[in-house]
Amino acid sequence: MSHALAVEATALRRRRLSPFVIAGSVLVLGLIGLAAILVGPVDLGAGAVVKALVDRLPFVNAHSGLSSPRLAILWQLRVPRVVLGGLVGATLALCGAAYQGVFRNPLADPYLLGVA
Repeated sequence: MSHALAVEATALRRRRLSPFVIAGSVLVLGLIGLAAILVGPVDLGAGAVVKALVDRLPFVNAHSGLSSPRLAILWQLRVPRVVLGGLVGATLALCGAAYQGVFRNPLADPYLLGVA
C-alpha cells in the first residue's frame, strides 16, 4: 500500500510547473498583449506604447510623446479590448475545466448536454 502512495506522490511532484516555465509563460503573455495593443489602423509605435504603459506605473514619469488623440486610442480602445479578450479567454478556459471536472472526463465538451 505504501508503494502506491509513493508512486502517487512522485506523480504529483512531476505535475508541478517550474518557476522558469511560469516566468516564460508570463513573459510570452505580456509580449502577446503588447502585440495586440499595437494592432490597429493607427500606428502608435512600440516604443511610445511601452513608454505610455510604463508612465501609468506609480512613481514613474516617462513621457511617451503620443498626442492626446493617440493616447485616447490607446487607453479607451486598445487596452480595454486586450483586457476584455484576456478575461473572456480565461472565463472560457475556466468553464471548460469546470465542465471536465464535473463529468470527470477530459474529453467533455459542450455538446455533452446540448449546451452548445
